[in-house]
Amino acid sequence: MMKRVLILAAIFGIAAPAASAFALPPLPKFVAEIYGEKEEYAKFTKMYAELEGKCSMCHTPGADKKAKGHGLNDFGKVMHEKFNDDEFKAAAKTAATDPAAAAKAKELVASALKASEEAKNADGKAYGDLIKEGVLPSKNEK
Repeated sequence: MMKRVLILAAIFGIAAPAASAFALPPLPKFVAEIYGEKEEYAKFTKMYAELEGKCSMCHTPGADKKAKGHGLNDFGKVMHEKFNDDEFKAAAKTAATDPAAAAKAKELVASALKASEEAKNADGKAYGDLIKEGVLPSKNEK
């Protein structure tokens, strides 16, 4: 009996943090969809489709996403300010079966991306211009 309790405790102890580690997994899908709909983003759409680590659009590769600041790069910090993640999580939770929720989630991402594109990086270049050039908006430096 004790062995079963320990096994269950180990399973739940491992599974619970794993479930929360990826709080916004559907984001890359929406990013690809939003930019894929507009011709001026064709270069970015192609690059993004081939990108292995799509999270690197907003997160510094290798950074601890659970740490304070979530390992966000400069573009990710801007996006974080513009993005209503609580509303997005609620909509994304039922997006697979509810078209209205899927549309709401997509609109929240699109709105935050549009607002973030207008911001400029430390070099004075608009993130939207970088995206249209087909490159990640951040240099992803640690």
